[in-house]
This record gives sequence, C-alpha cells and structure tokens, in this order.
Amino acid sequence: MIVLITGTRTGIGRALAEYLLGRGHQVVGCSRRPATIEHPQYVHHAADVTDVKAIKSMCRAIRADHGRLDAVINNAGTASMNHFMTTPAETSRRMFEVNFFAVLDCCRETVKLLRKSEEPAPAILNVSTVAVPWALEGQLLYSASKAAVEQLTRVMSKELAQFPIRVNGIGLPPVHTVLTRSVPAEKIDVLIQRQAFKRMCTVEDIVGPVDFLISRESGFITGETLFLGGVH
Repeated sequence: MIVLITGTRTGIGRALAEYLLGRGHQVVGCSRRPATIEHPQYVHHAADVTDVKAIKSMCRAIRADHGRLDAVINNAGTASMNHFMTTPAETSRRMFEVNFFAVLDCCRETVKLLRKSEEPAPAILNVSTVAVPWALEGQLLYSASKAAVEQLTRVMSKELAQFPIRVNGIGLPPVHTVLTRSVPAEKIDVLIQRQAFKRMCTVEDIVGPVDFLISRESGFITGETLFLGGVH
C-alpha cells in the first residue's frame, strides 16, 4: 500500500510511519520541517497542511511519483489547554485551521489519488480525542475542533461511499506526545482513572488499530470513530 501520513516528524505520526514501513508499505509523510525518518520506501514533503497550495503541490508530486494513494492518515494536530475566556481569538482560529480545515483540505485533494487506488476500499483515517466525549474543562477549542472532525468523518463517509472510499476515525486517550507534555501529571492521572484500562496509552497500542482500519480486513467499516482504552 501507498499511505500518506500528515505530521510525521515526531510523535504518533512518526511512529505510525515507521510501523507501516516495517510492514512493507510505501509511506509519504509531511510536516512543516525536514524529515526525521530515513528509509528507502519513505518520501517526505516539507508542507504546512494549513496551506491549500502546499497540499495541492504535495498531491501533484505524489501523483507523479506513485500515481495513486491507498490510504490517508490525517494525524497532524495542535492543542491549547486553556479556559476559553483566556484563549486569544487567533489561537482559537489557528486550532481550527490545523485540526479541522487542514483535514478537510487534505481529504478533498487526496480523494483524487485514492480514487486511483487498486485497493477494493481505500481508506481515510482521522485522529480524534477523548476530549470530545468527555467534554474536558480547559479544552473547549481543542475538543470542538476534533468534534468537527468526527462529524466530518460521519458525513464524508456517506459522500465518498459511492467511489468506494472509507472514512473512519480513531479516538485517543492520553498518550505521551508533545501535546500532553505540558499537562500536569495529576491531571493525566485523573483522566487515566476514567478509562477501563488504568494506564497511559502508548504508540504500540495505536499502531495495530490504525493498521486494521486502513487495511482490506476493515473494508466494510466506514463512518466510525474507534476510541481506545475503554473511555465510554
């Protein structure tokens, strides 16, 4: 498979890229800065996903290099953990630019390449968070932007089913990433106690479900967001 992953420089995006490369897939990654992965099956684009022109340019390059995509993982995201009354307007708008509009734009442009896939049901996978169902205080803008992504997943799955392209999501509990590094340990512990599994989620917990949701084995699943850790 040829898989595009956004936000592959660090964290979950990089871990997913390395895992899928290890499984023999070709991976196209992007971030605003240079690559941190060196692999013969990996191609990196220095692209800001909030820039539609950059997304289109990347897709043209993918078309020239590979001719198609088989899966897209919209992983890039940002967060700001503050009371909404102390969150500057520009921060709020930036969060929606990265977390929602970039996903929408990436989907719009990559669908053209997914339609050329030889897979029976090529896949889009969007990353969400427990901040949505838990409506966490101090995460209004972050959870709202991800709630928009979950609605995008549901509606887009119906609009793309005719092609047939599947659209699903994966909802993550607290994970050791750049986004959670600044959150006090006691707050993380409180969140973990709300899970069925009382431990921090790891990248090893994530790669298997992601692999399944973009594979042929999940070819009849669309419009769903799978939450990890027993958070409901």
